[in-house]
Amino acid sequence: MTDLEKNINHYMDIKGIKMYTHLLVAIAHELGIKGQKAYDFANQEKANFSKMLKGQRPLKYEFIIPLEKIFGVSLARMKDPNSYKLPLDKDNIPYSKGFRYYAYLDDPELYKKELVTLLTKTGENTLTQTDEFGKTFLDYVVEYNSINGIRFLRDTYHLKLRLGDNQFDTVPKGMFWVNDKGIELARIVANSGDVKLFTDIYDPYYQFALGFYSPNCIYCQDDYFEILLDHEELYKTIFEIKKYEYELTRRQKKTLGKDTQSFSSINPVINGVLGFCLRNLSKYKKQAVEILKFGATHNRSVMNGLEDSFDYYVTDEIADVVIVADVKDIKDKEIIDLINELPKFKKHEVRWNMGPKYCMNYDFGEYEWIDEDGYSWDQGEYVYSWDDSDYRNECDEEEDDWWNIWRNYYFYCHSH
Repeated sequence: MTDLEKNINHYMDIKGIKMYTHLLVAIAHELGIKGQKAYDFANQEKANFSKMLKGQRPLKYEFIIPLEKIFGVSLARMKDPNSYKLPLDKDNIPYSKGFRYYAYLDDPELYKKELVTLLTKTGENTLTQTDEFGKTFLDYVVEYNSINGIRFLRDTYHLKLRLGDNQFDTVPKGMFWVNDKGIELARIVANSGDVKLFTDIYDPYYQFALGFYSPNCIYCQDDYFEILLDHEELYKTIFEIKKYEYELTRRQKKTLGKDTQSFSSINPVINGVLGFCLRNLSKYKKQAVEILKFGATHNRSVMNGLEDSFDYYVTDEIADVVIVADVKDIKDKEIIDLINELPKFKKHEVRWNMGPKYCMNYDFGEYEWIDEDGYSWDQGEYVYSWDDSDYRNECDEEEDDWWNIWRNYYFYCHSH
């Protein structure tokens, strides 16, 4: 085994990447290749990549930067047989105390006694600031597979995926922009077996209520679906019903005459998981059958609660996701029969306005994500001089009907 192969295997283990195919999919994503094309890329490059690791072919130049980003180390360290070895005596660390030091030790007591002080001595949450190497504490947590560090972030700073472009928020205010770390973090938490930790951080129900995400959202990615499917206890969570109380914006409070709106739903990612299963029946047919059978019963119960049995429904207290199979060219007869048994619903064009909009912040002269109440998601605070014309225009157009356009899962994960 070459040094490169041995070290890459080591870093894959740290990151929770089980197969070279998964690593190649991650490389594809770094190269801008998304969706099913990323999996096609992985299958096409798999044989060549194996030869590269064995030294039979040179490593492709275009793979170098993606690998460095994925593993958080340079190519030189990947090739050096001693590159990943750190002192056995963790009290003798060859660098000063900082984010890397604490993530490497991954000591819960040190987090509580020292790191909290480090983070708050200026009176601000410095978790998301970068060190001299341009890395945040979360970057090192992912690099060293520091599960206690993740628990620390959840317990102390309420770490949660908040926005659709894969931003993690902390309380007190702070943000981690982790477009290239979100899936790696999910794998680490999933592999720990701590379901509560996983669902606290990755909460698609919350995102569903917020109604703001992009096509690149983690909850729309095949890698995320695969993590759920490959961990039985996480897979079970897609069938759970949760109830949420959502605090309305000022206009919504005025329109509805109340401060909050409650809704209940099965896990909103269930249709994305189903679509992934249907596209990969050779591996996930069992799960596809289970979801479709569940969907027949679930959709029927939803339909029984509607006045118009073909409309997607919302009531004052309940909003729900219905099961939809929107994958073409399926040849498996059992699957086709189960899809045909699903009660069907009309697709609605969703005009959803609970999330922030991209508005001009006149104080900074830049566009930012600002919600209707003037809270800037980029600044992490309220702003007072900004362009709210989009919200005022919506208010004129949708004074009475915003809640009736609450949900349609098609705008959530069906980008494939």
